[in-house]
Amino acid sequence: MSLKNAEKSFVQELQVLYPQSEAQQIWWLAVENLTGFNLRENANQPFNPDPCMLKMLTGIKKRLLKAEPIQYILNEAWFYDIPFYVDKNVLIPRPETEELVDAVIRDCRKQPAVRILDIGTGSGCIPIILKRKLPEATVTACDISLNALAVARKNAAKYDLDIQFIQLDFLEASNWKQLPQVDVLVSNPPYIPVAGKASMHKNVVDYEPALALFVPDEDPLLFYRKIADAAKSILAPNGRICLEVHENLAEETQQLLEAKGFAASVKTDMQGKQRFVLAGFVNH
Repeated sequence: MSLKNAEKSFVQELQVLYPQSEAQQIWWLAVENLTGFNLRENANQPFNPDPCMLKMLTGIKKRLLKAEPIQYILNEAWFYDIPFYVDKNVLIPRPETEELVDAVIRDCRKQPAVRILDIGTGSGCIPIILKRKLPEATVTACDISLNALAVARKNAAKYDLDIQFIQLDFLEASNWKQLPQVDVLVSNPPYIPVAGKASMHKNVVDYEPALALFVPDEDPLLFYRKIADAAKSILAPNGRICLEVHENLAEETQQLLEAKGFAASVKTDMQGKQRFVLAGFVNH
């Protein structure tokens, strides 16, 4: 089978799960990962796949048709400007989280030796980019999952970054004493009510870790309330809180933080969705 025929079959079959444009993107990712050859940038150059590669592409297609995300199949997801190792123990990084990281970088540029804590770090994508872009910063990250922290440490080691990773259940207030005082609290915590599962794509619900996605229907702001409470003891007086939030709960999150004694504001993402809440102590 020629590469062109393989591509046509691959993209057509994937359209039961993905729009044509996304199926095409997945094809390009798979070929580039297997061969190192960028089809998009070298469309006019001849490329003849060997039978082994075509067999591997068929295997990838079979897994994709079971709704397994391409990032888990390839163990790679790009975030910001670098690739990260990912597997079923961590969420696949999202573009909106890049905007959260951007906001922190802009906020911290005038304070090189800033101290940052990422709560619920998963793959480590947030602290790793922050440490790369703010090399003088002291960066700490925590997560309840030992398996997620193993992924985060693997990614930090790949880029030779000095980041402290701490395993703890952040929802348990007695654990906060293990955390350092910091100038910035950043978090993309679980924020999807369990009831939201019904409307989500199989590739998220069936494969990404529920622990990192969902919160109880009756307490969707659980993590934001705990972050606000923890901030009172671990956030420096002029410190800032930078949060990614549920697009339908941004104003409620802002109100929660204000009720806890913070000045808070809602920011939109590039799609115009209310996706971020930034906060600091009122008296500063």
